Order: sequence, then structure tokens, then C-alpha cells
Amino acid sequence: MNSIERSDIPVMNFTLCDLLHLAGQKCEGLMRECVIVRTHSHMQTFRNPIRIDAIILGIGIEGEATVAANLQDYRLHKGSLFFFGPQSMIQLMTNDHFTSHFIVISPDLMKRINIDLKHMMPLLVQLGAHPSLDITDDESQALRNLITLIEHETKASEGRFTREVICELVSALVYKVGDILFRYQEEHPELSAPLQNRAEEYFRKFLSLLSEHYKEHRSVGFYARQLCITPKYLTTLIKRISQRSVSEWIDNYVTLEAKMLLKYSNMSIQEIAYYLNFPNQSFFGSYFKRNTGMSPSQYKLSDVEGVRDDDVQNG
Repeated sequence: MNSIERSDIPVMNFTLCDLLHLAGQKCEGLMRECVIVRTHSHMQTFRNPIRIDAIILGIGIEGEATVAANLQDYRLHKGSLFFFGPQSMIQLMTNDHFTSHFIVISPDLMKRINIDLKHMMPLLVQLGAHPSLDITDDESQALRNLITLIEHETKASEGRFTREVICELVSALVYKVGDILFRYQEEHPELSAPLQNRAEEYFRKFLSLLSEHYKEHRSVGFYARQLCITPKYLTTLIKRISQRSVSEWIDNYVTLEAKMLLKYSNMSIQEIAYYLNFPNQSFFGSYFKRNTGMSPSQYKLSDVEGVRDDDVQNG
């Protein structure tokens, strides 16, 4: 089997600047750390799967969209607060005139803001576990007002304390989100309750293992052994919780990685096959087509993922 030199393997983590380039914008000045978007057109950047090394926080304004984050689908609409953390794998699945106002923040900027992690971290962890929730109109407007202030600072001429101002405004935004999450938690105590059963606990452990080992291991038996249960028991638990089988989760994860490599790397199909630990290009091609309906070369040359988008179809 041929091997790929480590230096030839692409880092498939899109930074904030990478996203700007994909959207046809320049990455200059303060935009290297913080970008605000309020138009549906930039949603097309996510039509193909992308892994992001940035934090996305947004509010739905109108329309609806389905976004897959780490292989789980979330329906976004007016009044949706959504949050995707660093390293999230995101793809826009459907888009029905969805418009949102969102901010993309680099991890470096987040490290510089001053927040009380002792009290905020449990709330942010909760948001990471439930990355989309419905908020009130007043809460939506309050968050959008703060995002607008940050946008004004990022687009104005940079002054002596502009970066400090932005850090404080981002800090205020995080605290406002914390207030909203605290209110939401009080109204939905089930979200902060301990895991209700062993099936949910196994499901979360399985997803964690899958995200770590999907390139090397595609058998149900491997994950069952890691969890110290039988393959049949694991399959039953995962199917009960997610309505997907273990094999479906594995195939979806591998296919999503393959799509990202096909679209955004300079690797050949053969190199991608070896990178994902397939014995050869032919085996990889059959696997990819079985799961997507397209060959790797067809997908690589395709313009978009085939997302339903009324604006595109009618335009």
C-alpha cells in the first residue's frame, strides 16, 4: 500500500480567514479575529461540509434552514439562537429563504476576553450540547444590538483601544447569552438534569470515540470493545437514541470527511483513499458511491452539494 507523507496531509480546519476567502471577501485587520454577517447569501459557504476552527453564534431572522452539525440535524428559523464551537463539522442541508445575523469569532479572541468561567462554563457546555434553542423577540433583539455594535467597531478605522472595545463587547455578548441560557434552563430543567439512562451515556461516549477513530476503524465491534459491551447491545442502544444504526453513524462520519477532502484539499482520490485507510481507490470509490450516489470524481467536480435553496432555484 502506498503511504502519504505527513506533510502532504491537509489540515482540514477552516479558520475565519479561510471562510472569508470562500465567501469571496478579504481577510484584513480586525476581520482576522471577528466577522459579523447578516445576509443569507453567505449561508451558501456551508453548502459543502466544513470543519471550522472558530466560534459561530447567531440569531435566525426569517425563513428556515436545516444545518447538520457533527452529523446531527438542527432546524433553524426566526428566533433561533444557534451556537457552533471550534472544530464543529457543519453543512447546510436545506435553505428556505433563511436569513440570520451571526458573528464568527476566532479562538484567539475568545481567549482574551474576560468572563467568569466558573459560572459561565456550565451554561456554555449546555449550549454546546443543545446548539439551537428558541429565544424571545426581546432577547433576539438584545443580542442583535450587541452584534451590531461589534460590527461597527470591526468596520471602523482602528483606534488605539479598538481591540479592547471589541473584547469588552464580545464579553458582554457572552454574558447576555449566559443570561438567556440561565432563563432557558430554569424553564427547561430537563436539559440540565443528569443523563436519564445508560443509553444516552453510551451514545455520547460512542460519538466521542467515533470522532477520534473514524479514519482507522469502521467496524461496530471496535466501538463496542472500547465501551466494554457487545456489538448487538451497542447497536440496540444507538438505534433507540438516534434512530440511526452504528454503521450509519460510522459511514456518515467517513463520508463527510471524504467530502471535505474532495472539495477543499489538493489530494488525489487515491491519496484520500489511503488517508482514510481504504485498501485501494476502487474500494473507496465503491464505498463513497454507495453512501452518496455519486462517485468521488463526480462529487469533486460538482458545483454544490445539491441543497434545496429556493433563491438559487428561482434565480
